[in-house]
Order: sequence, then C-alpha cells, then structure tokens
Amino acid sequence: MMNRVCKACLIAAFAMLGAEGRLLAQAPGSSPVPGCEDSHKVLTPKMPRMGADGNIVPGQTIVQLKLTLAEGTLIRVVENPRTGKDLDTYNSTIIVQRGEERKAYALGRLIKYGSSLRLVETASFCSSPDKKTLFLAFETPSVGAAEGFAVIQYSSGGIDVQVLPMADQGRIVVSKADLSKVELWSAKGSASKIDCDACKKHYEVQDCGVGEHSVRCSPRAGVDEIRSPAKFIGARIEVR
Repeated sequence: MMNRVCKACLIAAFAMLGAEGRLLAQAPGSSPVPGCEDSHKVLTPKMPRMGADGNIVPGQTIVQLKLTLAEGTLIRVVENPRTGKDLDTYNSTIIVQRGEERKAYALGRLIKYGSSLRLVETASFCSSPDKKTLFLAFETPSVGAAEGFAVIQYSSGGIDVQVLPMADQGRIVVSKADLSKVELWSAKGSASKIDCDACKKHYEVQDCGVGEHSVRCSPRAGVDEIRSPAKFIGARIEVR
C-alpha cells in the first residue's frame, strides 16, 4: 500500500512533530471541573533499535504512552515493532489496567492496516470528576500517511475503547461542548494524488457519533473542500 521511507526522513519528520508537541504542551489545560485538567499533546514516537543490516532488532517492546486516567486506572500504548518485506509494522496495542483487570486492544485487529500505525498525538478531557474522555491519534510513518483514531471513555462504571474509520492525511475535530460528536476529515482521490504530500487534495468530512459501545459515521452531504495536508500536520486532533 505504501512504500518504506528512508529512516533519516522519518527521524526528521518526528523531530518536527516533537517541536510542535513541546509548544502545545506548554499551554495550560483548562477544564470546568475543579482539580481536573484537560490536556492536548503532540508526541515524538520513540524509535526502535536498528541492527547493522538496517532492520529493526526483533523482540522489542516500546512504551509510547503511560497515562493515569484515574486513581487505579492506567492507560499504556506499547509497540512490538517488526521489519516487514515492504512496510515496517509497529503492532501498537492499547492496554487498559484497572485494578487487577487488564485488557489489551491491538490496533491491527481494530483497524484495517492498523499494525502499521504509531501514536503521534493525545487529547484528554474531563466532563466530571468521574468521567473522562481520551482521544488517541495514530499515523503511518510514511509518504501518503494514513491516520487512525481511538476514543477511550472512562466513568466510574467502566471503560470503553472505540475506533474511528481510517483517514488519509486527515484529522479529527473535537468539540468540548459535546465530546460524543466528532468530525473526521480525510483526503480522497487517486492513489497518485494521495501519495503526494505537497499536493492539495479534495477532503470529505464524516460526522461521527461516539457511543458507549459503537461509533457511527456518515458522510456530510455537500462538503468537498480543497485543502493542503500541511494544514493538518501539526495537529491530527483539532479541539474547538
């Protein structure tokens, strides 16, 4: 589907994302809930160790995120990277640890081509002291990048993990007023246009409703905007 990219290019791209992430992280979170802070961060993924042959050293486990969502509830995103014939896979897994209960959600099973995705951005929100929502943005580190998004909803009654449809060089737009309604932006067109990072593209928007156990998305009628992917590279999650 996508060609492997030189590792020097990947490192440069992640360094750029990391610089933007530090700027984002400097802005204090705001939340109407006392003692509960909203957060929005762009991340620089940790790179796997490489062998002398240029391949990923097998057997690695890389923790890309470790977040305490609430007392006794820990969220981790871990990778088990592998060198593939045409495309490296990272096999990202969301692990939810709540007390003695542990659940693992492999992106490769939740999203088509999800095994190639890496975590690049997070946004968390507090609706009340015992209700929080966490959005995770993942991306393929290659030309013609595709994005995957996960939504974790926490309450005193339990935790729910859902995913949105895959997007091409796109983003999600989250409204603080209603976290259950999410816009999903994705480029469309021929593969040659999708693979051209610098080319402006036609974007379609899907309106997604995030429920407790499912996500429903439908195309927004009459929306076909021409945008540059560069507009989205600094924030795969836009918060309004």
